[in-house]
Amino acid sequence: MSTVKKRSKLTSTVMISILAVWFVANLISQFAFIFTHGTPYDGIAMLSSLGPFYYAILILESLLWLWFLGFLSFRGFKHITKSKNQGEIGNFPIPAKSPF
Repeated sequence: MSTVKKRSKLTSTVMISILAVWFVANLISQFAFIFTHGTPYDGIAMLSSLGPFYYAILILESLLWLWFLGFLSFRGFKHITKSKNQGEIGNFPIPAKSPF
């Protein structure tokens, strides 16, 4: 396996892990707030209270989810276009005759 493929696989694993932790942390914090206060918190009001960091967090989260959408699209396209019967008899191209 080439170093580019290894690096790409490592990047994919790290990004998926980051998204999973981000998503689960959001669920746990919402659950804890509901458990203590009885109602869910307003995420927009909480983020807007951060001031200018609000936009940085929105941009970061949007980029993460866009990467995830692209990753899933690429994997789905790769899965769909992959030949389903590789290695079966008759699946190989016909060799061309050489002039020699």
